[in-house]
Amino acid sequence: MTSIGIDLGTTNTAAAEKVGDLPKVVDFQGERTMRSVVAFTEGDDEVIVGNDAVGYVETDPEATFESFKREMGTDTTYAVPDGYTISEFTPEMLSALVLRKAVATAEQSLGSEVDSAVVTVPADFPEPARRATERAAEYADLEVLRLLPEPSAACAAYGLREREDPIETVAVYDLGGGTFDISVVEIVPEADLYEVQGTDGRQQLGGDDFDERLVEHVASEFEAETGIDLLDDHQDRERLRQAAKSVKHKLSNADEAEVRVPFVRPDTNLEQTVTRETFEDLTADLVDETIDVCEGLFEQLSVGVDDVDTVLLVGGSSKMPQIETAVEEFFGLEPSKEVNPDEAVAMGAAEQAAVISGRSGLDPDTEDSEGLDGGGILGVAPDPIGIRVHDGSFSRIIDDNETLPVRAVEDGYSTIEDGQEKASIEVYQGESDVAEENEAIGSFVLDNIRDAPAGVPNIAVELELDESGVLRPRAWDESVGEEAGAGLDDGVEISHDEAESEADVAAIRDDLPTVK
Repeated sequence: MTSIGIDLGTTNTAAAEKVGDLPKVVDFQGERTMRSVVAFTEGDDEVIVGNDAVGYVETDPEATFESFKREMGTDTTYAVPDGYTISEFTPEMLSALVLRKAVATAEQSLGSEVDSAVVTVPADFPEPARRATERAAEYADLEVLRLLPEPSAACAAYGLREREDPIETVAVYDLGGGTFDISVVEIVPEADLYEVQGTDGRQQLGGDDFDERLVEHVASEFEAETGIDLLDDHQDRERLRQAAKSVKHKLSNADEAEVRVPFVRPDTNLEQTVTRETFEDLTADLVDETIDVCEGLFEQLSVGVDDVDTVLLVGGSSKMPQIETAVEEFFGLEPSKEVNPDEAVAMGAAEQAAVISGRSGLDPDTEDSEGLDGGGILGVAPDPIGIRVHDGSFSRIIDDNETLPVRAVEDGYSTIEDGQEKASIEVYQGESDVAEENEAIGSFVLDNIRDAPAGVPNIAVELELDESGVLRPRAWDESVGEEAGAGLDDGVEISHDEAESEADVAAIRDDLPTVK
């Protein structure tokens, strides 16, 4: 059995295994990455996943799905054509199909059976999205050794601890297809430790947004010239988006590129020249937004921009020239280019998979390795987590940028009615003092409050984030005793609606279509 690292990306997915001293990146049909695309075109409960599915984005866009990682942890569903056992797929179900394809290809490429993986997530991924990622792995029948923050994985890939001149403070600028993160990581050589000092980001900001700006520009120019609105038709829009994506890539190495979409109408082709200057003007505010996030993070930290020893660029979208320029101007440092941004995260995840599975000389069951959670990578809670109280305010229990794993308890909560024996505890994540302005994580019920007048019981709430940033909540009436509380440890699962049982997971796993 083999443990691998998987970078489950919005646009591309990569996988690697630690072989000898270096990770080996999985080969996907001659490519080092696989597109995170699922096409429901085969019928008989078969789907095409990966690079072979990309062509269907244009030819059958209503049955082909991509960028669904941006919706992880939400209630979004995707309707698929008739003929499949499951008629609506969640983002985690689609992600499970991508994971299955990645694992099957890894087994072919590496020549060994894969049973577990370290799967990476954006550093600023909210808790529901992390939980959804774990669920996707369950659907794919893959054991998750750990959900690893992408910046930590990138640091591991760059091998920063092995340098002659030790680097102590690293900034990781991670711009992928759908998400953006900036993280500051401290390297502690004597402890062989990576410790994330802080992270911030946007779950809805990435290369897809740069593509969309180009799509809107080209469509507007074309409509002004021909009177044809390409954005009004789904297939026209998808064809244009694929062409825009290709032009974006070309503009990283050229001053101009041609947008071509043949036969948008029987007698009409779309042909436009776009310059790099135009593209950079169209997307300047998106670049500025990432830099604003960087500034905001450093305002919260004890380290300053001048304390950063090196800057790592991660994620395929970080290869755009305007990104490199903006990052260099902000940090006053030329970003490192030692590892391909598309591969760095998967390679670092493979390093950690080797350590956690015990194949690199560290026994994960020993006291030393256990304290570092399998190899010296400590993540942080991206945003505060707490509960909604009766007046609608947000009561923080875990602060942002707390080192994971973290457990915190707050008491002093109470009932609002005489004789109240149950309380619904709603958990949120975010910065606002108003609960409903934050991300709703879920709720659970404390059902053994003692019979007492309103305001008398002293209710304690414990929130624990494990090393992967996944929540385990508990609550109890102090006068009854902690052992009589309610939470995951007692079989009460936190959920948006109804908790999914092991039988539910197994049923979905069995009903997922065969991956080609």
